[in-house]
Amino acid sequence: MKKLKLKALDLGAKELLSREQLKNILGGDGSDDGGSTGISDGCAADKVAACKDKNEGNSCCFYYQGHRYDGLCRKYAPNYVNHCSDLN
Repeated sequence: MKKLKLKALDLGAKELLSREQLKNILGGDGSDDGGSTGISDGCAADKVAACKDKNEGNSCCFYYQGHRYDGLCRKYAPNYVNHCSDLN
């Protein structure tokens, strides 16, 4: 895959973000209901991160495509990685 080279534009920004900070920016089309983005309510951005440092059976929550899901930490085949499952 070809790597893009981008020039810094002078758009009046007060500070430039680092590469790591840019990775944490979430985009959108403005169609959400104004609810939480998952950053302030303690929910993780993905299923595996939601159960990091938690035991199987602990409650968890994560965001997927802008929607919040609540569940329990579970381990399923084939890899048995602890992740948040919204299955009953």
